[in-house]
Amino acid sequence: MLDWFRCCSVSRENTAMALSTLHLAALLLSLIGGAQTEVPSSCLASAGVPGRDGRDGKDGREGVSGPKGDRGDSGLPVPGAPGKMGPAGPAGPRGQKGEVGMPAVLPLSLAFQTLADVQIMRSRLSIVEKAIRFRIIRKVGMKYYVTEGSQDNYDAGLKFCRDAGGDLVLPKNEEENKALVKILTELETIAGWIRATDRKTEGTFLDTDDSTLSFTKWKPGEPNNSANSEDCIVAIKSTNLWNDVSCGGKFNIVCEIS
Repeated sequence: MLDWFRCCSVSRENTAMALSTLHLAALLLSLIGGAQTEVPSSCLASAGVPGRDGRDGKDGREGVSGPKGDRGDSGLPVPGAPGKMGPAGPAGPRGQKGEVGMPAVLPLSLAFQTLADVQIMRSRLSIVEKAIRFRIIRKVGMKYYVTEGSQDNYDAGLKFCRDAGGDLVLPKNEEENKALVKILTELETIAGWIRATDRKTEGTFLDTDDSTLSFTKWKPGEPNNSANSEDCIVAIKSTNLWNDVSCGGKFNIVCEIS
C-alpha cells in the first residue's frame, strides 16, 4: 500500500497535500497492523515546505488603459448656487413717450394751507429783500429796524421810509424800544424819530393811522408841548426815553420793515 503513496506519483503542485496524506496513512497502518512503516526518505526529501502565496511580491507595472465605456444615464438635475452678478449691460433704447397723466387733486383744506404757506414765504422774502438794501439792519421779533444814518425832519423821514417799502419806526414794547436805542448808539447820534404826532388833538399822540399808542416811554414831565410847538416824538439815546419836539427839527431816520 505504501507504493500507492510513493512520492514519485505526487505532482509538484500537490506535494504538501501528498506529504500530509502519507503521514496519515502511516499512522493508520501502525494502529491497525502494529507494524511500523517507514516513509521513504527520498520522498520526504522531495516534499518541501509549502511555498509563499506570492502576496508579498512587488506590484507589477500598470497596464494599458482599457477601452472607454459606454456613457452612463443622465443624473437628476440639481441646481447649483447662483453665480456672481455680472457687469451691467448697455442701456436699452429709449421708450415711447407716455400719455399725459391726470393733474393731481389736493384736498381743499390742504390746497388752502399750501397756498397760505406760499404767501407767507413770499411775504417774508419781500421783507428781507427790502431790509438788505440798508446799511444797518437789526431784526426785532418779526420786524427789521433799518437805517442809512441820514437825518431830516419828521415828514421827510416818514416819506423816506414809505418809499423804501416800510414805515417810520414806532416801538410797541420794551424790546423794540431798546433795539431803536441801540441803533442810535451805533450811529452816535442824539435822538431818532418815532412815528406818532398830536397834530389833530393836543396832548393825544396817535399813530399815522389814527390809532392810539399801545406802548409809550415818556421822560418824566413829558410831553410838555414847550413853546406850544412840540407835536412830534423822538427817542433819546442817553436815557432810552421819549420826548416831544418840534416836527421841523432834524433827527435820525430809522425805518421798520414788517
